[in-house]
Amino acid sequence: MPYPRVLVITSCTGEKRFKPEQQLTIEDFKDEARLIDREVELGDYACPAGKMYTGMQHLRLMEGVQKLRDAIGHEALDVRILSAGYGVISERQVIVPYEVTFNGMKSHEVDAWAIHLGVHDAIASLIPAYDLIFFLLGDHYLRAATLPLASRADQTFVFLASRGQADGIQGMAAKTYVMPLSNPEAKRYRYGMVGLKGFLFKQFAEIVASQPTLLKEVYETPQTFQALIDQQVAKNQTIQLAMAEVFQQVPSTPRKRKSTSKKTAVQNDNLLKVPDVPPAPNQHLGTQYFIPEWDDRVYPKYNFLTEKVPEDRDPYRDDVYAHEIYPQPNYNGILISKIVIDSSQTKRERFEKVGVHDFVRFSGDIMGDCGAFGYVKEDEPPYKTDEILDYYERLGFNYGVSIDHLIFGPFAVSGVREKRYNLTLKNAEDFLVRHKAQRYNFKPIGVAQGWNPETYADSVKALIQMGYDFIAIGGLARAQNREIIPVLKAIHPHVEPHVRIHLFGVARVEAVPIFQHLGVTSFDSAGPLRQAWLSSDKNYHTLSGRHYMAIRVPPVTGNRAKKVLNVGHYDFETLEGLEQDALTALREYDAGRLGIEAALDAAATYNEALDLSEDEDKPEKLEKLRAKRRQKYFEMLEDKPWKACDCKICQQVGIEVAIFRNNNRNRRRGFHNTYIFYKRLADLL
Repeated sequence: MPYPRVLVITSCTGEKRFKPEQQLTIEDFKDEARLIDREVELGDYACPAGKMYTGMQHLRLMEGVQKLRDAIGHEALDVRILSAGYGVISERQVIVPYEVTFNGMKSHEVDAWAIHLGVHDAIASLIPAYDLIFFLLGDHYLRAATLPLASRADQTFVFLASRGQADGIQGMAAKTYVMPLSNPEAKRYRYGMVGLKGFLFKQFAEIVASQPTLLKEVYETPQTFQALIDQQVAKNQTIQLAMAEVFQQVPSTPRKRKSTSKKTAVQNDNLLKVPDVPPAPNQHLGTQYFIPEWDDRVYPKYNFLTEKVPEDRDPYRDDVYAHEIYPQPNYNGILISKIVIDSSQTKRERFEKVGVHDFVRFSGDIMGDCGAFGYVKEDEPPYKTDEILDYYERLGFNYGVSIDHLIFGPFAVSGVREKRYNLTLKNAEDFLVRHKAQRYNFKPIGVAQGWNPETYADSVKALIQMGYDFIAIGGLARAQNREIIPVLKAIHPHVEPHVRIHLFGVARVEAVPIFQHLGVTSFDSAGPLRQAWLSSDKNYHTLSGRHYMAIRVPPVTGNRAKKVLNVGHYDFETLEGLEQDALTALREYDAGRLGIEAALDAAATYNEALDLSEDEDKPEKLEKLRAKRRQKYFEMLEDKPWKACDCKICQQVGIEVAIFRNNNRNRRRGFHNTYIFYKRLADLL
């Protein structure tokens, strides 16, 4: 055999690419008809299993798998995932998010559910086709496989398993090697137990990718598996130390001095001055704001009292974007990343069928890029220039961005950064040459990457010399204002009157006048939108620049409430009563029929009932948390900012926009924040 035929069997992970409300549960998997209906409901979150799981074991494993496939061919290695919901599935099978795991089940429950899913039979049916099989399974998942497995003497099994399970892996005809793992191994390899199996497989894959004949050696003598890992880990130690050192120095991850508080750092970043340089010569081009497309829609007929939606509701067809709610869009354009579109088969098919403008139901400008953050860990971008040019033209983009590769953190180490820098420029050159040759209709945008102001400036200069009059600056989304400004100052001398500059991922009102002064003519960010649910206390924005904490009233059927119910702190009826009391009190207060203290007490009582945490044995800390939260709620209720806001959402739904609870409230609040941001931007400009 040239290479052994390889199969990797790994487990699903709790961390997933999408985490919508009402994910599939074990009850859904018990009824096939119900499962089909529920999968349709969650269709917007569907993607191949290999892309769904984002736990450390899976990510490291798939990085190793890709390296092996690049070295010996895609067909030489297959991956199967043992899912506690779907059973044994291919990495290519399209699934939707679910909340089911073998971990936490009792032994008899694991056995019964594994039989229901047909786990043992599914694995057994796969084994005959492969020569070398790796098992990366935790204790409960290994139990679900139900060893021993039928095999042949000319096959090899390699198990990465806990020490407690190692002795039970025996009685199979295949040559079998078990690499036992526990805390000492995690310490030795300097990697956490949660992702250790995937990390070790990646180390193995890296050395085999450089010497593919080693794969046959492991097949013949599986004991060499661990020796190869040890060899690769030792080789990487020096590189890892160098990368860690660089990681601390790059702009996107600045080291913070212990003597400087987070609040002080933010204040200093906001104390910005316009640099002492002339205004950029492209000021006349104005400034535009693009918002990234991330399926941010709401159901327009949502009933906030019953919280019901029609059973036949199609989230894409029946829900609406922000620009379909407001009389005028709260942005000049939309940014759509290809890697986001490709993450869902359903979304991609709809997108391909109708084109970009009809897909997002928007007649304004639409910019397309590849979504470099989505493939930052890959050695090279997963796209080719001809493919991307055709994609932009065929689907009707107004602007198309060349293929770039990010340079930051561990990817800013010497040797890696130069490769990515040159690759980005080479892609931009090919992109423009082929764009001109084919006479495409969309406007081409070249990307500038770098790792310091000088390299960014050199990149912009090179792009202008190529013939670009629209340039996007990438890699600064995580940088602070005081780190971005030196980059823009270095670029400033090269900006010409006809050249537009787009700043990827940065939208900060306080810095916009400076960015504009230095030549930025457009930028994109979903920051104001996302803060509606991702910020701890800046969920509701106002024109004055003040932010408020939204009042948390999570559903009694949600994860936070389930934790309280599971430990018996409350029964369901009592907790549900507190939940409804809080919602009713807030609405009565909004209507002027209840005082602020009564409304505040109802909201605080429900929140305190949900305060199940490790801080329960630290009453002083918990009391401080509750006091701070109560004060934040009081400020929101006392000021009633939704009453003073003239945006359509605040006028329509009232206090519901101030309640932190489910997508239809949280996204509406995000739409409000975007409305506020756009108005503040207009005032500044």
